[in-house]
Amino acid sequence: MSDSMITPEQAQNIVLEHISPVGIERVGLLESRGRLLARDIFPKRNNPSHNNSAMDGFAVRYQDVQNAQLDKAVKLEIIEDIPAGKIPIHPLKTGQASRIMTGGVIPDGADTIIPIEDVLTSDNSVNVNEVEEIGAHIRKKGEDFSVGNPILLTGQWLSAGEIAVLATVQQSFVTVYRRPRVAIITTGDELVEIEENVENGKVVNGNTTALASFSESCGAEAIMLPIARDRPAEIQRTIEEASDADFILSSGGVSVGDFDYVKQVLQEMGAKTLFWRVAMKPGKPLLFCKLNSTPYFGLPGNPVSSMMSFLQFVRPALYKAAGHLPNRWKLPETTASLNNNTSNEGDRRNYVRCKLQYEHNGDLHASVFTQQGSHMVSSMVSANGIAVIDPKESFSRGDKIRVQIFGKIANA
Repeated sequence: MSDSMITPEQAQNIVLEHISPVGIERVGLLESRGRLLARDIFPKRNNPSHNNSAMDGFAVRYQDVQNAQLDKAVKLEIIEDIPAGKIPIHPLKTGQASRIMTGGVIPDGADTIIPIEDVLTSDNSVNVNEVEEIGAHIRKKGEDFSVGNPILLTGQWLSAGEIAVLATVQQSFVTVYRRPRVAIITTGDELVEIEENVENGKVVNGNTTALASFSESCGAEAIMLPIARDRPAEIQRTIEEASDADFILSSGGVSVGDFDYVKQVLQEMGAKTLFWRVAMKPGKPLLFCKLNSTPYFGLPGNPVSSMMSFLQFVRPALYKAAGHLPNRWKLPETTASLNNNTSNEGDRRNYVRCKLQYEHNGDLHASVFTQQGSHMVSSMVSANGIAVIDPKESFSRGDKIRVQIFGKIANA
């Protein structure tokens, strides 16, 4: 594999060509929340199972009451009470009505419901003073869902609403895509864990936790491994410990410094390098390889570079592996009106942190942050978008600019 830089699009395509869904599993209904359905769901019965009433009232024959008026009531004999869950015994004949509760099954012969508030009753009869159209307040058999028609499709994200549907169709277990297991390694002698004292010259390891959080937001299961120090044997041992995962992510050690050993160690372990450098800023040193059959991403060590590389390349891979449909793999893109000037004088595409906000007129606006250093992790706190600027492009306030969305967008 050449060490020449490739475009972000080329890198994304290479990544996605080498990713497959990690498999499926059967889980309990409550465990399925937040998972992706791996099989279409076909109901075994209709819902409603019978025509039923949407109101408390009286089931009637429309032809009996169609001429009812306030000064010319139609009197009907009440022949039966029909609570919800009971099958009617008596069909309606001319001049008859059945008292019915919400959800009650419509008796044979009835075709309309008169709400209880629109009638007067006495003993065993009911006086109807007005009527709506024929079929009023009747829920039709199978109008919610019916046998033979899928109610949920493969790839459907399961949230509370979908789980309610699954319970209604009596699916106590569901076949879903398995969550990818992502092992996360951070390398560097300069790093300390977040609970350790920070001595002069040391840096807190925020990358492991950040990458784990990003991974879990993509539906993956994160496995956080201890820091691997800048010694080839220790790096190799840590990578071997991660070998049972579906993906391995490491941050740091993939550039050209004297202590950047990750690329060397992976080559010695027999990894097949698919690309190493991408024409983007931040995030140029990005290694993607296959270690045996496991996808391995060697991300930059700078925090923002690492996170940006994750969003552009790891996120699509995890979404594909988790069973998402292709239109969800990459970050959603749109255009926004720029609130401040920005430009790219370099020879690599810039991915610039910005804040996206809807103005009062509904237009989407982007404010590009002035501080874009790849070490400035605090810039990710208020960022919810990425402005994409190609080499030599320049934008002025009010121009439309291409943006990617990775967070919630508020109104002004």
